[in-house]
Amino acid sequence: MKFINNLKYKKILLFTGLLLSFLSFEAIYYIIGIDLKDMTLQKYIILVLIKDIFFFMILMIIYRKYLKEKWHDFISHFKTYLSISFKDWFTGFLIMITSNSIINTFITNNIGENEAAVQALISTLPLFAFLLTTIFAPFIEEMIFRKSLQDCFHNKYLYMIISGLIFGLVHVLGAANALEYFLIIPYGALGFMFAHTINTTDNIYCTIMMHMFHNGVLTILAMVI
Repeated sequence: MKFINNLKYKKILLFTGLLLSFLSFEAIYYIIGIDLKDMTLQKYIILVLIKDIFFFMILMIIYRKYLKEKWHDFISHFKTYLSISFKDWFTGFLIMITSNSIINTFITNNIGENEAAVQALISTLPLFAFLLTTIFAPFIEEMIFRKSLQDCFHNKYLYMIISGLIFGLVHVLGAANALEYFLIIPYGALGFMFAHTINTTDNIYCTIMMHMFHNGVLTILAMVI
């Protein structure tokens, strides 16, 4: 009961609505008569981009006052926030690559479904890949899994744990085998540390910045290697 009383019901409904809408876009396309399974990868990617643009605009509208306020704060304290954000990201990144290396030794194809999908995207349409992974995905994911979720909790430690778990779980949905669900650990570690950054700075732009940096570096490396 104490846990339930700590939650803000209206914020929970908003977070749940955003999350379910974001995850169920394939079902929405199916309802309007678009079967994604019969599409080429190029057409599928374009539809994903349309979805991301839509969610980007929705989040900008819902949180317009918050984003404007935090932008001024972010610029005013940029050096301090950069130091805090980088340390948290680097900690999460170390845990991520260490645990990922261990887990991938037990996965037969040596790569998770999410990573395989990203690599296919990069090899097929690199420009769209960069837009999706480096611009839209960081903003949308940070607004949903950090900002919107944070509003649901009074307890900052519980928030960090739940944020990490949900962030990790979303990245392994549709896994090819049970072992791939252990990849919740590396993804969740990064999500946990991003949530810690929000608790420390109280500014979503800190995690958006580091998430963009993280995805951008990995995307560029995948393009050139």
